[in-house]
Amino acid sequence: MERVDRRGDQPADGIVRVGEAVLTEEHLERLLPDGERMPFSIDERAVWVERWIEMEVLYREALRRGLHRDPIVRARLESLEREFLADHLVFIELRERIVVTDSDVEEHFERHRDQYLHEYRISHIMLNTLEEAQAAQELLKTRSFAWIANTHSVDPVARRGGDLGYLTKGNMIPAFEKVVFDMQPGEVSGIVESDFGYHIIMLVGMREARVKVELDDVRGKLMNELVVGRREAAYRDLLDRLAARAEIEYLKREYSERKAIAAPLDGAASEEGDTAPADTIGYGEEAR
Repeated sequence: MERVDRRGDQPADGIVRVGEAVLTEEHLERLLPDGERMPFSIDERAVWVERWIEMEVLYREALRRGLHRDPIVRARLESLEREFLADHLVFIELRERIVVTDSDVEEHFERHRDQYLHEYRISHIMLNTLEEAQAAQELLKTRSFAWIANTHSVDPVARRGGDLGYLTKGNMIPAFEKVVFDMQPGEVSGIVESDFGYHIIMLVGMREARVKVELDDVRGKLMNELVVGRREAAYRDLLDRLAARAEIEYLKREYSERKAIAAPLDGAASEEGDTAPADTIGYGEEAR
């Protein structure tokens, strides 16, 4: 967007002017959504032009009323600037550092091929809080896994002893995959946190997968997993290096004692999206 004197020459690629502000073709291209698709039609582009006009009209009125001088507005704008600059720094750093090749995908598949050859029958107990999960863990010393699942688990679908049925790699939430593949039949996990809550998992049994999975079946998913994983690692490495150079001093001990590992900034780890659906735990055929 350019600002011009009312009496001056208009930009050669100007589309519309509101006061001194001129929307150019170049700026319109930056407003249009990204994505692999057909070029936007003139009608679709016109919609975004009208949106820009609406925003510019409202913006000019806000300035006329002096809203930009409001202390609350100034504080919010400063906060947004900090967030945007920090997020953009992460985007630039990770864009330059994250490379995943076809060879990386093939090597990863071969390393984990055995996980694709089996189906895993899983039971779990799901609780809302860490304290409830710890209490359930203590109950396991005197009560059966199925009894605790039936009486304490907040997952209504898996109330039958916590049974999720047979699940496969890619058909269970990432938090489960991180522990299940290292367990032996009959083994019970520690407390596992996911987006749904806190779980205690039992690997009931394993069997050969009924559907054979080849590399081409999961190539895209593996590429995404590797990209996301490397972004997370690179973000943590970047943050650790910058924090080591910064002067960070907790002035209240209770906060330093309770500090949590910060989640990546919005643009840090997942432009491609999550590696597994976030709205479902996944239930196998035996549990249905």
